[in-house]
Amino acid sequence: MTNRKKPVIGITARVEKDQTYTLDPVYGKAILQSGGLPLIVPIVDKEDIPLLCERLDGLIVTGGGDINPTLYGEEPHPSLGAVYPGSDEYEKELIIEFLKLDKPFMGMCRGLQMLNVSLGGTNYQDLEAEYEGTLYQHLQLAMRTHRTHSVELEEDSRLYDIMGEKKFHVNSFHHQGVRDVSDKLRVSARAADGLVEALESVNHQFVLGIQWHPEEFALQNDQASINIFDRFVEGCLVDKYQNQ
Repeated sequence: MTNRKKPVIGITARVEKDQTYTLDPVYGKAILQSGGLPLIVPIVDKEDIPLLCERLDGLIVTGGGDINPTLYGEEPHPSLGAVYPGSDEYEKELIIEFLKLDKPFMGMCRGLQMLNVSLGGTNYQDLEAEYEGTLYQHLQLAMRTHRTHSVELEEDSRLYDIMGEKKFHVNSFHHQGVRDVSDKLRVSARAADGLVEALESVNHQFVLGIQWHPEEFALQNDQASINIFDRFVEGCLVDKYQNQ
């Protein structure tokens, strides 16, 4: 993008023990490459969330640990990993407020699952233990830029319009996954084993949840992945300057 106006895009970091923040730099680099200004978003007090969302032009909720099953009314499975309830509750409030403002949002990996859970959906707490049917590898051991399994997009989806590809291979780093899809979202992609790989809203200007990590491919000059970030940043730019 050549426009000198740059939208500020909040990116949540992985929170451990509700006090330590870590973030892979690829998220910020992908946003910078597409013309946005990334800003790491810390946990703030609940009453400050509306002000924070008002100041941001876009939001990305990233990957991280397991989601607390109490958010969707379940007891913890024996194979549930470490959860950090303060982070979960904060991200839920952040997502709900951002969608209320109808500003561009993307959830990556755990961020996809948080989007779904925040809007009333549920998770598989452990795919290998709970998924019914044949399950392919979703927690790969290969390097992050390796494409380990196939994904197929719905041709009438926003994501298909953005990427221009129907079937391709993706990287995969999750042992949880979407079980029941929120009635406020639609499935736009599935893996070959049927697992949900992308969700989107038809009631907002730009709301996407993606189970894989396109930021890794965007920095490897994969045009379809670059398109995702370009369109997201462009949406943030339009929202910021449309009334000026």
